[in-house]
This record gives sequence, C-alpha cells and structure tokens, in this order.
Amino acid sequence: MNKLKETLIRQKVKKLLASKTPAEYIDQSVKSKLPQRDKAKATKEWLSQTEFTIADISYARNRHPYWKAVKQKNHQERTRKRFDEYNYSSGRVRAWSKDELKEFLDENEKMTDRELAKHFTRSIPSIQAIRRRINIATRILNFENKKRITKPAILKLILSDEKVLRRKLVEFKDA
Repeated sequence: MNKLKETLIRQKVKKLLASKTPAEYIDQSVKSKLPQRDKAKATKEWLSQTEFTIADISYARNRHPYWKAVKQKNHQERTRKRFDEYNYSSGRVRAWSKDELKEFLDENEKMTDRELAKHFTRSIPSIQAIRRRINIATRILNFENKKRITKPAILKLILSDEKVLRRKLVEFKDA
C-alpha cells in the first residue's frame, strides 16, 4: 500500500514538473491533491529546472481563479475592520485645503493609506478618494499630451471634485 501511494505521488510530481509556464504550474498544483510538503519540494525542483523565479510563480498564483477566490473570501469584513481600525477622522467631515493636498502629493509615494490617514487625521476612504483624483488627473494630463506631468498641474486638477474630473476624462476619451 505504501509503495502504491509513493508511486502515485511521484506521478503527480512528474506532472507538475512537466509544466512549461508558471501559470500552468499553478493550475497543475491546484488540481493535484499532493500534500503541501510534496508541492513545496516539487516547486523547488521545478524552479531549479526552469529559468523562472518565485516572483513568476507568485504573479501567476495571484491571477489564478482559485487563489483569487481564496483571497476574496471575507474581504468585506476585513476591509470594514481595517477602515474602522485606522479611522483618525473622529467622525468629522471636512474639506481638503490646497495646502493639505499639496502636502499629500509630497507624501503620497512615501506612505501607506493608514499612515496618510493618521498624518492627515482622516479616514482611509478619504485618502483613497484623493488618490483616485490624482490618478484621474494624471490620465487627463496624459490625454492633453503633457510632456512632463508636474505636481502643480496635478494639484490644479485635484482641487476639482472627482465627478468633474471623471466628466473631463470621458470628454477626452470620446474626442
């Protein structure tokens, strides 16, 4: 019985090792019912036989439907908990000043959502809203064929409401 089990495991490992791409490898790995330790050994061996890296496998894994579903499980509860845990706004709703937005542009690349929320005493959704405005403003400036996208140009646009920016972006796309 033990030999039969070992033979089956070897066959499954061979099938895994025959994979040509990381995406195919992840698909075979998900379909095989190998124990985790055998998958780990097979992965190590597959990586040494191919030119792929752990990063390639991670990239493929993050795009596989099975792993997407696993990551999405209970995402709403986790998001709500994170928003509540890092809400520094103390329930106040207030507009962003020009100076705050200017500082936000400087700090945006350096800090995470929660760090920005704490720094500006805002909520994470508020931080994400400003980041959306920045992304839309950047896309608008790209449509305007700006050679260099500068912070003052972005600042000028993000002073507008997100809906206004979206309308402007749609106008560029339709033109």
